[in-house]
Amino acid sequence: MKILFYIANGFVMPPAMFFMYNFYKFRGREINFTKLPISIIIISFTAVITSLQFVFPEIITALERNKEALLSGEIWRLITPLFIQPMGLWQCLFNGIFIIVFLPLAEHFYGRYLIIIYLGAGLAGQIVNYYWSAKISGGSSTAIYGVIGSLFMYILLNRKAFPTGYIFLPIAGFLGAIVLCFFKDGHAPALLVGGALSSISLYKSLDRTYAA
Repeated sequence: MKILFYIANGFVMPPAMFFMYNFYKFRGREINFTKLPISIIIISFTAVITSLQFVFPEIITALERNKEALLSGEIWRLITPLFIQPMGLWQCLFNGIFIIVFLPLAEHFYGRYLIIIYLGAGLAGQIVNYYWSAKISGGSSTAIYGVIGSLFMYILLNRKAFPTGYIFLPIAGFLGAIVLCFFKDGHAPALLVGGALSSISLYKSLDRTYAA
């Protein structure tokens, strides 16, 4: 069954990376990087908290995903695990790269609604993680997967704007996430919630377009 887990993961991240790379390569000039306040705020805040955790390790203890602490009344632990990287430098490296490349792209598509997608999907992923596991942990990847879900949904609902083969990217991504749910991987529901939240934003945009 372990091989199925890796295959399902292969259905999620490679398609997202493919889309991200090609969009930046061929249409990156469409993105105004000076007008991405939500991306700048999230990336900066995460970078500051993550940097401080290496100077003051007690920050990890205070903010990490800890089921017992949550049940004792420390409600902030539903969100704060998204802003630390308790697994060390490799987690900082990978999550740092992903947050830098995916958030600006999502904000280009969704504007300030990105904050709803990021925190909403991150919150959903943390709640599921608390339910599925008692493991003490944390990391930004849960919310990042929510952003990836929003990119898949954008492709799906705007498929006529992309080459025909692109439709297989969201199909693969959402299918992989569904399979990962059976492995109790908190990234999977976060991705699905990110897709659902972004679809609400896209449908509202379509409604405004038709109303005009």
